[in-house]
Amino acid sequence: MPKKRIILSVVIILIAAIGLYYILLMGGDRKAAQEAAELYIKAVRDRNFDVIYDLNSVSRKRKLFIERRSYDLKDSSAKKDELAKQAYDEQKASFDSAQPSFDLNSVWPEKFVFISGMKYRIVNAARELNMDNPTAFYIKRIDVVIEAEMEYLNKDTAPMYEGRNIKKAVYLIKMIHSKNITRAVKDIAVDDKWLFKGVAVKQGSAVYIMMI
Repeated sequence: MPKKRIILSVVIILIAAIGLYYILLMGGDRKAAQEAAELYIKAVRDRNFDVIYDLNSVSRKRKLFIERRSYDLKDSSAKKDELAKQAYDEQKASFDSAQPSFDLNSVWPEKFVFISGMKYRIVNAARELNMDNPTAFYIKRIDVVIEAEMEYLNKDTAPMYEGRNIKKAVYLIKMIHSKNITRAVKDIAVDDKWLFKGVAVKQGSAVYIMMI
């Protein structure tokens, strides 16, 4: 076989192998992010704050800053534990005191979206490039947006959007990878997991409860 043909065959095999790797990687990302999103939905619905705290990107970032501070200042284990407990207690108090809001960019909006008595199903999971993350190519720079259809059976507890109670809507749940929140905490070990970043109503998807 001519040398050029051998080189071409090798190149084609390498390209195919790389393509297969990324297909498997993409599928794995979507599956893992969807599983994390469902855990978060159920935790918020059931008010299981330990799981909420573990899978919330804001809480996780604060935990990592404590890790970094303790690393830099060589804190004792007792001091580190004290700071961690303080962060947890403050976040829990913030969650418990959060009030319903029309603005999904407010604090803890998911508390009034993922509620007891709702029905939901995952419609889709799509990857998107994290354009704001300047990390190297080998660090995860991909976010996953989960589309979840939520239906509310009780008009008295159904969330409000644009001044009306929602009967059914598709929500866009943004999940980010834990390695995408570590730019300020280099040298700290980070778990490989997907975290809840935010939620928004998909445009045009909301069906409202008819007022009698």
